[in-house]
Amino acid sequence: MGTKSDSLVTGHLEHISSDIFDRYHDEITKLVAKEHGVYALYKNKRLYYVGLARNLRARVNQHLRDTHSGKWDTFSLFLAEKAEHLKELESLVLHIFKPEGNRQWGTFANSTNLSKTLKQLVKRRNMLLEDAIFGNITRKKRKPGKVNPPPIVSAGAKKPPLAGLLPAGAELRCTYKKTEYTATIDVSGRIMMGGIAYNSPSAAGSAVRGGKATDGWTFWKYRNQQGNWERLDKLRKRL
Repeated sequence: MGTKSDSLVTGHLEHISSDIFDRYHDEITKLVAKEHGVYALYKNKRLYYVGLARNLRARVNQHLRDTHSGKWDTFSLFLAEKAEHLKELESLVLHIFKPEGNRQWGTFANSTNLSKTLKQLVKRRNMLLEDAIFGNITRKKRKPGKVNPPPIVSAGAKKPPLAGLLPAGAELRCTYKKTEYTATIDVSGRIMMGGIAYNSPSAAGSAVRGGKATDGWTFWKYRNQQGNWERLDKLRKRL
């Protein structure tokens, strides 16, 4: 009975008692005739089974007498104008709800599994965070079937840029997305935040911003001799 349109679903009935098929057989026939679509069976308001049918009235009527008989008490019908999308629509619902009455979940014919892409993005993000935390690190290319040894800090790595500029224990502050972050300077001039040592203000700032490139000198503030908070960049300019 659904009207032709660009919509996927052209008509629906939801949570109708199974008794309606016996009591109002002619009315159901007139309402949905032999239209196709997706149907759902429920037991005590809990989804029990999902299926698709070229003849919805006949299929639901069948389930009143087959192995599903007595396992559901209400049903819903969703009429679809375009039959070519029915199988994927059924699979979508099955993958989301996994009803106990269904034994197979179906597949998506032209859908790409994005898990591999997500793993690659996560790996790349972790590499950026690692670089931001440890600063100058020599990376060795991975060999098939072998695990890389722990990264070795370059012997020529420069000392932290804040070494000698701020005393050990000096506090740094920054605000990102309405959240305030604090850090302290250790005896070697590194920035300590959350138990992790950062070699430079930019590395620490990048860690706060989720690996994004950051000018740490304008991102962080320190307390000057007057007790006021000002950007590290002003401290550098005074040198």
